Amino acid sequence: MRKFVIWLLIGFLWGCGSQPSPGQRTVVTLDRCIDGDTAWFYPIGKARFLYIDTPEIYPQMQPFGQDAADHTCKRLSEAKLIQIEYDGQREDSYGRALVWVWVDDQLLQEELALLGYVVKLYDYGDYRYERRVDEAIKKAKKNKSGIYE
Repeated sequence: MRKFVIWLLIGFLWGCGSQPSPGQRTVVTLDRCIDGDTAWFYPIGKARFLYIDTPEIYPQMQPFGQDAADHTCKRLSEAKLIQIEYDGQREDSYGRALVWVWVDDQLLQEELALLGYVVKLYDYGDYRYERRVDEAIKKAKKNKSGIYE
């Protein structure tokens, strides 16, 4: 009986460790890039980048949509380290993981905003890094970058 309890406890603790808590980063690998704000990562599947919306490339190409997609795909494919971080709701209504994306210790959402590739924000609560993204958008507007030309 004692052995059974020990194995049960080990199994429980192992299972608890598999769900990262908010603020904890998880290493992932790129499976494929979709566009400027969506990618597939192993092992989490399809992920939507929190807080930002970049111009679309499907079904119709929007201005700077290809630029945003190319930048995201290049950064992710050339990264030495990709990490994701959950912040609040874990999935959207389409079943995509909602994550902050860190590429070689840089916040990808902030980088895309600074380049002027963020069309609008999805602000459904208080997110950990929204001020950083907001500041990057202000800089992009001031510098007339991307969609703010």
